[in-house]
Amino acid sequence: MAQIKEARNRHCGPVNHDQQYKKREIRKSITYIPFDVLAQSQQGYETNRFVTYLHSLFSIDITHELILQYRIGTSASRWPGATVFWWIDVSGNIRAGQVKQFDDTGHTAKSTDGHSRTTWVHSILKYSYEASRESLPGWLSAYLEQGGNFASCLFGEHLLTENAGKPVAIVEAPATAIVASVYLPAFVWLAAGSLSYLTTERCQALAGRQVFLFPDLSADGRAFTLWSSKAKELTDIATVTVSDLLERSADITERVQGLDLRDYLTRFDYRQFRPVQPTEDKQTLTIDGQEHEINAIAVITEIDSYKIVTYLLRNAKVCDVLYTASGELVNLSEDFSQVIYARIGKVFRPGKINGVDCFLFPVEKLLKYVS
Repeated sequence: MAQIKEARNRHCGPVNHDQQYKKREIRKSITYIPFDVLAQSQQGYETNRFVTYLHSLFSIDITHELILQYRIGTSASRWPGATVFWWIDVSGNIRAGQVKQFDDTGHTAKSTDGHSRTTWVHSILKYSYEASRESLPGWLSAYLEQGGNFASCLFGEHLLTENAGKPVAIVEAPATAIVASVYLPAFVWLAAGSLSYLTTERCQALAGRQVFLFPDLSADGRAFTLWSSKAKELTDIATVTVSDLLERSADITERVQGLDLRDYLTRFDYRQFRPVQPTEDKQTLTIDGQEHEINAIAVITEIDSYKIVTYLLRNAKVCDVLYTASGELVNLSEDFSQVIYARIGKVFRPGKINGVDCFLFPVEKLLKYVS
């Protein structure tokens, strides 16, 4: 952004700050990508590797709905079957388009030199016009002149308006946000695009929202530490919570690999995470005599021949309930209580789910509140 530099004060002696010229900024209007550029990418899904990956996880109907919701596009200009993730802001303006080629496992493909096959729509278009010795369209020239980082909002931000009552969850990668939206539909799933892209400037559309951050794993815990710090900067905008779910669950190998929430969720069938359906009687958990309404199933963890189902409550808290592998509530014995404690350090205690006796553990540290 161009600036008019402050005139130098040539007077001798102490400077009177009241007499100094204040810096003024000349603000350029933002140039957006035309909608027809996005529209041209809305095809070729039969060769789109990320769409093929989504089909391997979900039904055709769910995959189609994800394509529509997140405006997933296809690009074959640089790499065959590459995917376009469009950054669309809360007002419906197209800020950027990231082009990424995936491998058969749903992860970013790499070139022979080890570099990630990721680029941007504006870079591909610029190269294409220049290679053909054609002049750049006016909008593209203006777009490139803006400089800086073109992904100047959150990926998926356009979904905030139609989901005003939902809490918001933010991950690093667009692919993770898209997949997580099926597993954990109680949230509006957005992506920063990169560990360093989570900034107050990009998060302005979150004003007044309840926001949960799910940082990727890192060998030294840097990702979690950085987003915990960023979360504190965002508290003037929204109520921010940082999840340490992956930090608590990961082993050394998973940390070194830098796994994210998508790697964890896709170990399970998404149908195990189906939200609690509305019924005439609300679904509740009774913890220490206090009743809490259930919003959805958040996580299912298998331990030996048992399952721990983590429920997301309406007040954004969570609670573990112990089940058998067949889905029956557990009549907890003292011996098994000690086994569970030895394995994961949790002491389950009596409670009720929908009025039926159960054994539960309020998860105090699954979601770490940032004040």
